[in-house]
Amino acid sequence: MMELRFVSGAESWETSLCQRFSAYVKILGVKSVDQDKRVAHFVDITTRDEAGAEAVSEWLRSSKDVSSIELTELAKGHLMGVVTVNRCKVCGTLVASNLASFISSASTESDCTVGYRLFLNKDGVPKLLNLLSTSGVPYKVLGISQMTEDSDLTARQFKVLKAATEMGLYDYPRRITQDDLALKLGIGKSTLNEILRRAEKKVLGGFVGEQVALQRKD
Repeated sequence: MMELRFVSGAESWETSLCQRFSAYVKILGVKSVDQDKRVAHFVDITTRDEAGAEAVSEWLRSSKDVSSIELTELAKGHLMGVVTVNRCKVCGTLVASNLASFISSASTESDCTVGYRLFLNKDGVPKLLNLLSTSGVPYKVLGISQMTEDSDLTARQFKVLKAATEMGLYDYPRRITQDDLALKLGIGKSTLNEILRRAEKKVLGGFVGEQVALQRKD
């Protein structure tokens, strides 16, 4: 398996929302809705200005690209739910590609572009990049790397780390405690700590290794 990281400056509802409300948009999952090429995004949205959930929801409803929303306000300025769009160049291309690609993470960057981290087979990387190009999607590749045995997360580690991220264990302030996360996952706290420790070591080790390699090239 290969890991592909890239950012896209394609016009999108995520970029517009980020610019309008200083919002951080995290895409937790995407799904094709119908043959009309609509794409549903399961999202986590946090606004950094004084705009409330109603203002954000109203803006999304008025967007020409958005067909429907179903969002829940978890806290002031923090929403989670589904945003279904009529068109989405990047996610639409990923969904329609029929490649065995998996979005590990996707979120807005400081400049409101959207950064993606995907896993797919070796042959799928050039095919996907070619599809993005032919679809008119502007992008910049940040890195392509081979997954190794030492850096691969086990299925259990990935599941637990994904749940911890999505439920807010790494947010500041935290949206969930380790005790509550362990309870939701049906495992002991000590077991949770061990799984997270091993998973975090692999993720951080891979990141540091990439940075060292980049510095050597410079």
